[in-house]
Order: sequence, then C-alpha cells, then structure tokens
Amino acid sequence: MKTKLLLAFSLFLSLFATSCNFTETLVINEDGSGTMTLAMDASQLMAMAGEEMTKETGGERMDTIINFKELLEEHKDSIAMLPEKERKMMQAFSNMKMKMLMDPATTEFKFDMITDFKGVNELQDMMKLMKEVKNMQGGANEQDGMPDAFKNDSEVSYFYNGKKFIKKITMPAEIEQIPDSLAMYMAMFESSKYVMNYKFPKRIKSVSNSAAVISEDRKSVTVTYTLSDYYVDPKNMGIEVNFE
Repeated sequence: MKTKLLLAFSLFLSLFATSCNFTETLVINEDGSGTMTLAMDASQLMAMAGEEMTKETGGERMDTIINFKELLEEHKDSIAMLPEKERKMMQAFSNMKMKMLMDPATTEFKFDMITDFKGVNELQDMMKLMKEVKNMQGGANEQDGMPDAFKNDSEVSYFYNGKKFIKKITMPAEIEQIPDSLAMYMAMFESSKYVMNYKFPKRIKSVSNSAAVISEDRKSVTVTYTLSDYYVDPKNMGIEVNFE
C-alpha cells in the first residue's frame, strides 16, 4: 500500500500543474506550538487523467496515512550523502505525516501534508518540502516536458511571540525571469487557488494584507491567492498579523 501511495503522490507532483488547489492551514496554540497542514485537492486532475493514474496505481481506492519518519529511515543512507543544508531540510519531515485519499469511482484525489511544531520557527516552505519528497522518490525536475513546478528561489521564515505573527518571504538580490518552460503554464496556474488560513489563540488587531478576511471572533485570518503568485512574486504572499 505504501508503495502505491508514494507512486500516486509522485504522479501528482509531476502533473499537478494541470489543475490543483492548495490550502495552507496554520493553527497556533497558547504556548506557541501548533500544526501546519498543506491540503492539496487534485480532483480535477483525477477527472482529466484518472485512467492513466489508476492504471499506474492499480485502480483501487486508497485512504491512508503515511508517517515520513519511516520513509526517512528507509532512505537514511542516501540522505546521509546529501549536502548539510539539504540534510537539515529533510529533518523537517521527521514530524510530518501525509494523508491521501484517491478514489477513481468518485474522482477524488486529495493529499494533506501535516506537521506538528513546538515553535513556528521550525516551519519551512511546504511546497519545497514536497519537491524533496519527489526527489527522494527519484522524480526528475522535468518529465515529459513538464517544468519543475516547485522551483522558485524564495526563502520562507515564520515568527510568533504572542504580540505579532510574521510570515516573511525573501528573494535573492538577482531575481531570474520566469523560464519559458514555466511561463507557458501561467494561465493554468491563474485558475488554481492558494489559500492561507491561519488560526491564533489571540484576537487580531490588524493584518498587513488588505485582502485578508478576518473571522467574526477575530482569531482567524484567510487570504486567497492564485497559484501564479507563488511564481511571479512570492514575497507578496508574506503577511504580518498584530494582536490585541
């Protein structure tokens, strides 16, 4: 089952540019610990390429959870050979789980990447972590003309001290132009959504993004982007939240 799940995930990572919606949910507790989930809904992809995908995975319904700690143990020898920076990134998987639902009958195809943390400073860019999963499974950067869909040069950091929350996204001084291999998919990325949904233990006083929607109890904030924002100008997906 685990082999089929990873195969399905690898197929998803290779083809997701066709159509997929992402929801990044961050829940912070009173003590600063919490959970982050990156939920990916690729049901439209299943509807379009379901026959090929079910052929590769056996066509059976899969509804399961995989613990990445086990996967890291299986690949510990190859991970030990990675550069130090990449080894540290891989450590972020130790507390991560992946939940997958793939049902050819209903064309549902959903992945949830879930990680617990003691402090938000432990968090990394979940999109880049997905790329590492793809690489760990032997996925190529480009397959059948598809671009490396998880590649951008941004760096993401998180900060929370009870008075303020910051998601900061920085770019290198020299920002490269979007390559033609990726630019041709921008129209499709425009139709895919990237939703950030953050929940805090304190009431929100202000949010830096004017498009943010604050919940009625003022403890949650939601911002919706198109997936193209992740590539065109990802630093605009940063956010600062001040609390009462």
